[in-house]
Amino acid sequence: MQRKLNKADLVNQIRNIGVKAGDLLHLKVSMRSIGEIDGGAETLLDALLEVVGDKGTLVSDAFIHVYPLPLDDTQAQQIADDNTRSYAGAFANAMINHPDMLRSSHPIQKFAAIGHHAKALCGNHTEQSGGYDLLNEMAKMNAVNLTIGKRVVGVGTTHVAIELVGLRRRHLNMGINYRNAQGEVKLAKVDWNGGCAYGFPKFIPFYEQDGAVLGLGKIGEANALLTSMKETLRIEMEILKENPAFFFCDDKTCYSCQMAWEHSPKKAIPFYTRWLWKNLKGLSFSRIRHLSKALKKS
Repeated sequence: MQRKLNKADLVNQIRNIGVKAGDLLHLKVSMRSIGEIDGGAETLLDALLEVVGDKGTLVSDAFIHVYPLPLDDTQAQQIADDNTRSYAGAFANAMINHPDMLRSSHPIQKFAAIGHHAKALCGNHTEQSGGYDLLNEMAKMNAVNLTIGKRVVGVGTTHVAIELVGLRRRHLNMGINYRNAQGEVKLAKVDWNGGCAYGFPKFIPFYEQDGAVLGLGKIGEANALLTSMKETLRIEMEILKENPAFFFCDDKTCYSCQMAWEHSPKKAIPFYTRWLWKNLKGLSFSRIRHLSKALKKS
C-alpha cells in the first residue's frame, strides 16, 4: 500500500517543478488527482507557502455559484459574502479557510490570496471589476501558473484573452444576491464570457513550442504544469485574433460552442439533430417532448 504524502514530500516535488521563493503563483488544483496526502489540502497549502516564502503570494480561484435570472425564492435567500464556499474544489476552500487569506470583493468571480501581494490584488478586484481582471494584473506582474491534475482545465489566462480580444457569448442572464461593503444586499449579474473547458487544452502544445512552459513534473500522482502567465496570455491572444473559434471543442453537440457565441456556427437544424440523436436515445416520448420545449426556450 502506497504511503500518504507528507509536507516534506510535497515541498520537494513543488521545488523540482520550478516553483521558487518569491513567486506570485496562480493555482488550479485537483486534489483527487494527487492521491492521499497526510492532512489533505491544508498540507499542500502549507507546503506551497513554505516554498514561495514571505515574499511570495498564492492565488486561487474561489468562484461561487450563480443561478438563472430571475432568482426563485430559495435562490434569492442565498446572500454571497467573503465566507461563501467556492465550487472550485477542496484546495480553493482550504485557501478560503486559512487565517491569513484575503478574498477579492468581486461578488461572483472571487479569488483567494495569501502572501505579499494579496492585499493589493484582492483590494483592486471589486464589484466594478471584470470577472478576470485580477488574472490580467497577475500576468502583468510576471506571475506563474501552476496547474495540478488531469481534472484541471486551462491555465486561467485563456479567459482573460477571450475578454481582451472582445469575443462575446450570448445568454448571460445569470446572477446571485450579495452583500456589499456597505452591508447592502444587491443583485450581481454575470457580465463576462467564460468558455468551453473541453476546448482550452488545445492551447497547451502552443505553450510548449513558444516557450511559455517553465516546468513539468509530478505532485503525487498528478501531472503538474508550470507556465508564465504573461506568455500564455500572449500566445492565446495571438491565436484568437487569427482564429476566434480556436477554443471551441470538437463536440458538435456542445451548445456553448455551436450555438452560444456571437461567432458560433449557429446552424440550428444540424445542431439539434445531432443533439437529439446523442441525448434522447432510449427516452420516453413525453420526456423527449419536454426537453425539446426546453431547448426552444434556450
